[in-house]
Amino acid sequence: MIELTLSILLLILIGLGLLEAHYHRLALAQLPIRIHVNGSRGKSSVTRLIAAGLRAGGFKTLAKTTGTSPRIIDENGKDRVIHRLRSASIGEQVKLVRN
Repeated sequence: MIELTLSILLLILIGLGLLEAHYHRLALAQLPIRIHVNGSRGKSSVTRLIAAGLRAGGFKTLAKTTGTSPRIIDENGKDRVIHRLRSASIGEQVKLVRN
């Protein structure tokens, strides 16, 4: 009986994960351009410069920096601090894409 309950619970969790992945892919498809900045130093500065250049070129732009002081830079160039209750996670990215 316990095995059946655990199996059903596992199937439900797998189904929910697949559903979340599907909706995340749909949300990503709505973003025409995505730029990923990678490296060990200077990522926040590069992200800000790229976002400013795209805004100046007339693109609607949203940028996110992580690190010691994570922020979202909105389409007007205004910084908004991200208040985390725990460490950074991939769930933070999923929520950002959905909004």
